[in-house]
Amino acid sequence: MADEKKNGELCHVGICKAENGWKISCQYEYGEKTLGQRAGWVPSPMYGDSKDYVEKTKDAVIKRLKEIL
Repeated sequence: MADEKKNGELCHVGICKAENGWKISCQYEYGEKTLGQRAGWVPSPMYGDSKDYVEKTKDAVIKRLKEIL
């Protein structure tokens, strides 16, 4: 939860097979949008921060996902 406050709101999680296990990519949105962004005058960035994890087994991937969510 503390990680979520620091990075913003979780908006996308991707999992793919990596050379040494499984790669989990998490992308977080920035905090509140500005008035211009909410009105559609200024495009908002797609993602704020991203964080990647690598796990060696499927069980470890599931455990990490539970921590993230």
